[in-house]
Amino acid sequence: MNAYYLILYGTALLILYAYRTVHLVTAPWNTRPKFITRISFLLVAFFVYVSTSYLAVNRDTYRENDFLMDYAIIGAITLSVTLLSICVFQLIADLVLFIRKMRFRALASKRPGLELQRRSFLNKFALGIGGVMLGSFLWGMTKGKYGWRIMNNFLSFDTLPKSFDGMRIVQISDLHLGSFKDNFEPLREAVQMINDLDPDYIFFTGDLINEDPAEGEAWIEIIRALKAKKQKFAILGNHDYGWGDVTEEDMDRISLGVIELNERMGFKVLANSHEILEHNGEKIGLVGVENWGFSEQKWFPMRGNYKRAIEGMEDVPFKILLSHDPTHWDHHILEKENVDLTLAGHTHGGQMGIRIPGIMELSAGKLFYKHYAGLYTQGKQHLYVNRGMGFLIFPGRVGMPPEITLHVLNRSEGQA
Repeated sequence: MNAYYLILYGTALLILYAYRTVHLVTAPWNTRPKFITRISFLLVAFFVYVSTSYLAVNRDTYRENDFLMDYAIIGAITLSVTLLSICVFQLIADLVLFIRKMRFRALASKRPGLELQRRSFLNKFALGIGGVMLGSFLWGMTKGKYGWRIMNNFLSFDTLPKSFDGMRIVQISDLHLGSFKDNFEPLREAVQMINDLDPDYIFFTGDLINEDPAEGEAWIEIIRALKAKKQKFAILGNHDYGWGDVTEEDMDRISLGVIELNERMGFKVLANSHEILEHNGEKIGLVGVENWGFSEQKWFPMRGNYKRAIEGMEDVPFKILLSHDPTHWDHHILEKENVDLTLAGHTHGGQMGIRIPGIMELSAGKLFYKHYAGLYTQGKQHLYVNRGMGFLIFPGRVGMPPEITLHVLNRSEGQA
């Protein structure tokens, strides 16, 4: 039995087990509302289950229908997460009930007439959690995916030249313009938010498109409106070479098309190359590599080459690296190269997550990436992983809002 059928049968079992929660919670209700609630739950759950399963099996037939493909993904993920949330807490409720029954039997033998009183709090809590998850996903697929958040990252370096003290960098990543369809207004709003930050530089860390440069044509003027006091730079992400079964020739053609798009949008593309940034006679190095991703070498090109990128670079006291995939930092930069700050993207932060600082941090991205979102520091080297502005596959953001990052670089106090 393959994984697909395991998921299919597993989801059906989740529906039935989640129904147990509905059945228990509605038990004290009057007959009519009880019947309507129970039947409504089963009808909705099985309709979404059957329809999304059918679309998944026949995806080649409906691949060109964006509405049905979005529905299949939204429906399947939302149903599964909602049911799983209910079932986890229902399982806890059943375990608690089992333990209470064991204790009750021991006490009943000594105290005849003792009755076990059912407690429905955990059942109601399980259903409430399911409702919260459902509401979160519905919000994330409508408002959440355009709920831009500005993240401020203030860093100090003793190697930063004095002339660059206070440098303001806006980092954006993973636009995935093909996912926005023709919804232009949210991105116009984001562009204005970025411009209001008054950055010296704007760095775009890859994934302009999903799979074809044609996706970016309608967005050229909108992205071109991004303003930096000095310059805008970009690198290529894994999707900027295509997606799926593409040949090396296809990758060359697509990546060249994406480079041209970036240039028409006002960005200078660094593809295994570097740029010397100069201010008041002092210099820092900006290095940009093509895609390199340890976890995805079977599906995406591994063309990133830091050594090649710095060929001919003069000796500079401070280096910033733009590299789309954070695993590049782990395998080729950390404690191996003299890079002060690496800026990456790629993970989208998992697009779904829960973060309570100092208490809990859960994310789909954390399952696959050691460094999946935010700032990481080891010794004097820093990595910042931008959560991305766009979305892919799942058309939404749940607890992981799209990010615009403002990096402010300062020279450490006490430096001459």
